Amino acid sequence: MKAHPYSPLYYALLPFLSFHAVAEDIHKKTEEATKLEVIQVIGTKLDLKQKALEIPRSITVITDKYIEDTQASELTDVLMQTPSISVNNNDRPLMGDISIRGFGNERINLQVDGVNYKQYSDGSNTNGYISPLDLDPSVVKAVEVTRGADGISAGSGAIGGQIKVVTKNAWDYTAGNAGAGILVRAGMGDVDSMRRGGITAYYATEDLGIALHANRRTFGDVEVNPRDDEDSLRGQTEILKNDGKNDDLRLKLNLETPIGRFDSDTFYTKSKIAELPFGNNTNWMDQPLNESETGKRLSQSLAYHLDSHSPWINLRAQVYYQDYQKVREQQGKIILSPTEYQFDKNDTFEDKSFGLNLSNGISHEVNNWHGEVTLFTNLDYSQFQDEEFNRLTNTNGTYYGKSQGETFALGLRHESDYSTWLSTEAGFRFDSYQNESDNYPQFGENSDNAWSANAGLTIRPTDWLRLYGRYTESFRGPNLRELYKKDEWICHRPSKQCYSEPQPGLEAENSRNYEVGFGLVFNELAYADRLLFKLNWFDTEVENYIDTAPYMYKIIDGQKVPASPTEATHRDYSSKNIGMLYSNGIEAELTYQYNNIDIFANYSKVKMDVKGMPNFYLGTIEDIRQPYNRAPQDKINLGISWQLISELRLSWTSSFAMDMTRLPEAQLKRGMDAEGYQLHSVYLTYQAPWLASLELRAGIENLMDKNYSVWPDDEEKTLPGRNYKLALSYQF
Repeated sequence: MKAHPYSPLYYALLPFLSFHAVAEDIHKKTEEATKLEVIQVIGTKLDLKQKALEIPRSITVITDKYIEDTQASELTDVLMQTPSISVNNNDRPLMGDISIRGFGNERINLQVDGVNYKQYSDGSNTNGYISPLDLDPSVVKAVEVTRGADGISAGSGAIGGQIKVVTKNAWDYTAGNAGAGILVRAGMGDVDSMRRGGITAYYATEDLGIALHANRRTFGDVEVNPRDDEDSLRGQTEILKNDGKNDDLRLKLNLETPIGRFDSDTFYTKSKIAELPFGNNTNWMDQPLNESETGKRLSQSLAYHLDSHSPWINLRAQVYYQDYQKVREQQGKIILSPTEYQFDKNDTFEDKSFGLNLSNGISHEVNNWHGEVTLFTNLDYSQFQDEEFNRLTNTNGTYYGKSQGETFALGLRHESDYSTWLSTEAGFRFDSYQNESDNYPQFGENSDNAWSANAGLTIRPTDWLRLYGRYTESFRGPNLRELYKKDEWICHRPSKQCYSEPQPGLEAENSRNYEVGFGLVFNELAYADRLLFKLNWFDTEVENYIDTAPYMYKIIDGQKVPASPTEATHRDYSSKNIGMLYSNGIEAELTYQYNNIDIFANYSKVKMDVKGMPNFYLGTIEDIRQPYNRAPQDKINLGISWQLISELRLSWTSSFAMDMTRLPEAQLKRGMDAEGYQLHSVYLTYQAPWLASLELRAGIENLMDKNYSVWPDDEEKTLPGRNYKLALSYQF
């Protein structure tokens, strides 16, 4: 993309700009800002400025260089190299539930090119196997991971953090110049029979950019090492049955005009996974029953940006539409001798969302103090509907029914810099939401208002020291699936009446988050061209936490009385506000550059507690603070990129996860703790001197062929063994 004064990129990156030891003219900073694309942390040279060190937030950006060098076949592969991130239920490709600091499902915000993607859930349970981030990583320009609440920019849901994905446009293939071409790519992986192919056609002038991406990935059976007491047995593998396929198509249009910039993103993807056991539970793998799931997504966004070069007008507008459809097939039987249980059904759901975002930035400059005030408003409408069809009985049903919700928000945020030693950010946001069900109107609607706020600062007492502090208040309103689900069945022994019913009285989850830390910046040392370090401590409290933990009781004189499993007559699986959830810990990140060597390292430690949980075994509500089992393992990640010669680059990544033993006592007694693991992977990138547009890549993942599983996968699913990968790309 060509560098315009006050380009769209400038205001997107305004809070991330680094500062020199002496004050600079504001227009000079603006010109430099247009050249800065992403926050440097993982996977790119450190000649970019240390923007991540200038803001009081925990942010990591994964660049396209890192994604390409590691030949990532899924975005979840690269996310796991960032602090406090965990991905579970990902024993097969195209799957995975993403968590940040122990918060998953719809407690984190996922966004691709400005459109929100959902991890569909009804509290603690996900409604789909396929990962929402199922797009091909080869078209991704950068992934920005923000850890910690950010209710000002995201509104409802981002109490754990957010992940923003930006895909490539035409100018990314022409280095911002005019040009046209075609890029073809192909790759393979050994351990999961992965095959991938794709093509990008692009055309760029000074003012117009058009890029068309088309990709296909297929996956077969997965080779895993058997879990035993003596670790992996070399050469002895098990086969995890799998059949996966993904097709995605993306068209990006960008147009610069005298009256502003217009952007259009059209995206379609279809993913299918098959040969899954019942409920994707390894305990049912030997049963003659399998499941398959197909997910289709169509999204369209249109954006407009007007920068009048007046301090009063920096207008942005975006409208988007998204339609996601899931189909799950279930066929076969479960044999629990002497009884056989037949299954033959089809479950579907469709989620549609529409949104409108408007904002205007007003710049100010008084002596050494300059900044921007942004006024914004958002309108979002969503509609959800599910259906169940039982082929054995030829009957239709529904669990969630048809429901809809709408949210209106408005707010203000302010970011400023004073001279070279102080940066501040502050803002507030008001959200008003309303939800209702067509199937269960007798339960009434769910509506409320909520406020979000944040305040943060960065102090630079010297040119090498940064001090941070930040406070945020955020919320997550109950989603349509938590509010409106209804079912009844007979369960457990002795038999009980199990059920779930709509809960329109659910309150929003409210979070408070504190973060403090410091950063170090050193340039041109004896054995380091640049050394950056950031340490962050965080403490988060969430009240009215929503969960689906079962509540057991019996009826005495018409009243519900808590009861033990043997005495209880009912078990309630409805969503509930269970009490308080606590998450705190530390995160440290280091980046180092010397000559042709780039190194990154990070460490994260997260502790989670909960208060007010129902005791599954005793049928009581425990009003005590106890460990919560969703926290990720303590972990260290390392990465090295070494340009050996001009044509050849060596990359290495390592992860060291610690044992997970901080769990509720009942889980520890049942042996549900997780062992630590080490993973090492090596990659080579070769750019042929005799054909400059050809790049060849090779890699070996899980180099030591270890068996391992990642908490919180409490079923101890073993993940893939050693994986050999090859990839090539050629640009015409």
